[in-house]
Amino acid sequence: MLSDSVPLEPDFNRLRTTLLLEEPDRVPNVELHVDWQIKQAFLGRPIRSVQDDVDFWYQAGYDYIYLRANYEYRMVGDGHRAEDRVYAGDMQLSKWEGDETSLVSNRTEFEFYPWPDAHTIDYSNLEECARCLYPGMKIISGVGGIFTRVWRIMGFETLCYALVDQPDLVAALFQRVGETQLEVFRRIIEMDEIGAMWYGDDLAYTEGLLIDPKVLRRHLFPYLKEMGNLCHHKGIPYIIHSDGDLRPVMEDLIECGFDAIHPVEPKAMDSVRLKKEYGDRLALLGNIEIGEILTLGTPEQVEAEVKAHIRALAPGGGYAVGSSNTVAYYVKLENFKAMIQATRKYGRYPISLQISPVIGGTHEHDIS
Repeated sequence: MLSDSVPLEPDFNRLRTTLLLEEPDRVPNVELHVDWQIKQAFLGRPIRSVQDDVDFWYQAGYDYIYLRANYEYRMVGDGHRAEDRVYAGDMQLSKWEGDETSLVSNRTEFEFYPWPDAHTIDYSNLEECARCLYPGMKIISGVGGIFTRVWRIMGFETLCYALVDQPDLVAALFQRVGETQLEVFRRIIEMDEIGAMWYGDDLAYTEGLLIDPKVLRRHLFPYLKEMGNLCHHKGIPYIIHSDGDLRPVMEDLIECGFDAIHPVEPKAMDSVRLKKEYGDRLALLGNIEIGEILTLGTPEQVEAEVKAHIRALAPGGGYAVGSSNTVAYYVKLENFKAMIQATRKYGRYPISLQISPVIGGTHEHDIS
């Protein structure tokens, strides 16, 4: 699908080797999420089934498909679905509308909240996906963030007040969400064809953490460490996704057992510095800027950016190319393709790239 000269030969061991900080045959591509508009434009047909979704990840050259179980919490801002799409495996199916400020601000609301039940959640999409995989592919699954769901159930302002006024309610919310997500995680990790687990939770913004790290250490990280223990017991890699500057809790995340961090947001953290400081303990995934490069740039600029990242971050292993967030619907399709093609072009090990002098009339970007 990318080009006649790029064979589609998925091999999850390639990504696994990268996540475990070793050099595979070539640098892989990774994404936590690709919007359905990009998937459909790439395939030239609607995404209406698990098989369609698998086809996208395969045709785009990935060694895996990212897919979670079919469930979600009722959260502030959801309101009602303004539109529904057919395929429930896509994590951004609908436009949500609502004006609630909090769904749980006291004990009564906590008791009446419609909590998901890990025992009755629909896992059938993952079971079907295991039957649809192309040879060499695996499923990367996981659960949505505990912290994000707590604050989106309470509302962020309500959570901040409750940390002082109702700490027991905050603790109860973290416990209820944490235990549910942990049980879902535990069930998924035992399913067929699971190659890695990916925990997604935005803990930070560009300038720092969204909340005092003491709150995370008390209420969140114990669950993340238990998930890490499950992964290591099964011998599968464990990845975290979070935007923003995570340096204040980087050691905590390593202690939780994460093997890789995604997406290394460029405006928040210096990827070369992270590689030097943590490259022997954490793989780095992503870091190709979604705004100026993937959305507003040209394919030539994308190629130069990918080449520079591979040159600086890939030697020794532990780096996979991807966006600095997710592939949103507004990313140029030609730039998405250029990112994958450039990874294939420059990512063969051993890495031996030099900075070339001119790209589009300017010196090629050197992230080191």
